[in-house]
Parts: sequence; C-alpha cells; structure tokens
Amino acid sequence: MSELIKFNIKQHTQAPLRLAYEMDFNASPEALFQTISDHNAVLNWVPLMKSVSMEHQQNNTQACDVGSVRHCSLHAMGGIDETILWWNPPYGYAFKVEAKSKIMMPTVDHVSVMQIDQLAEGGSHLTWQHYYNWRGLLMRHITAIMFPKMMETALNNIRKVLHEAPEQTCATTGCQKTCPK
Repeated sequence: MSELIKFNIKQHTQAPLRLAYEMDFNASPEALFQTISDHNAVLNWVPLMKSVSMEHQQNNTQACDVGSVRHCSLHAMGGIDETILWWNPPYGYAFKVEAKSKIMMPTVDHVSVMQIDQLAEGGSHLTWQHYYNWRGLLMRHITAIMFPKMMETALNNIRKVLHEAPEQTCATTGCQKTCPK
C-alpha cells in the first residue's frame, strides 16, 4: 500500500462542508479505490451520468493524477468538469467540480473528496464529502433534495459493482442529519 497522505481541503476551497456520507464495504481499499477511480465505470454507479471522457494533458501522461480532468455529461443537467486535486491510491482522491451550466448546478467553490480507510476487521470505510457554496436561487432547493438522493444511490450502486448487498446510507452532515428509521 502507498503512504496515506491526507487531503487538505483548505488549500482548495473555503466553502463549508455541505454533504457527507459514509459507508463500509467488504472490499479491500485497493478494490474499492479501483472501483471509484475507474473513470469509464463511473457510468455504472453515478445516477444521471451519460458519458465521461478524460483529459490528462496537464500531467503529460495517460495516467490519472493531479491535474487530470474528467469531462462528464449528465442526463437533463448538462455537463460538469471534474479536475483532480488529490490522487492517492488506494486511499482516495479529490476533485474540483465546475458546472458548464450554472443554472442546472447551483454550486461554486465545489470540491468533492472520496477518502478510503482500511477497517481493522477487514474491508474499507468510504467517506464522501462535498464542500461548496450556493449560487443563485432557481435550482438550489431542487438540488438540496436531489443531491443527497443521488449520493445514496451512487453508494449503493458501488456496492452492486462490488457484488455486495445494498445497505442503508447515512448522511453525516447536510440536509439529513440522521439516518431515516
């Protein structure tokens, strides 16, 4: 395993933590990282994802690393660009989210962090955090409802890709403060 280097969010955004989910997996950190970092396979677990292409020009290789950009097209929401800010296999990665349509994605200063920790009893613990500021009013309320649902679905889709049983997801911050009963 490579050395764990924690991501320093304050170097990339001053936006507050708006949404965070955590989930345990039976998979090793290496298998979980391979699943969440496979940019073509993101179509299998992120709801509304229509297509993905990668650009690695900034780091002069064909491998994903800091500076790589994931260009995403979303059904009914336009496109977003995700620039890799931190890449530390198998512990996780972070990316800056920039919407091509400011109306459909009402966030700015948006950074997403996917952190993997190895569990003592085996398996992995994934923490997925979104830091952002709100912009505009039109889609803010709809996004505040849709975004947590999309993250819950994505986490359970990751479980399916790893051939694990679905699990109740729990927001640790954001719109939902506790797990539903």
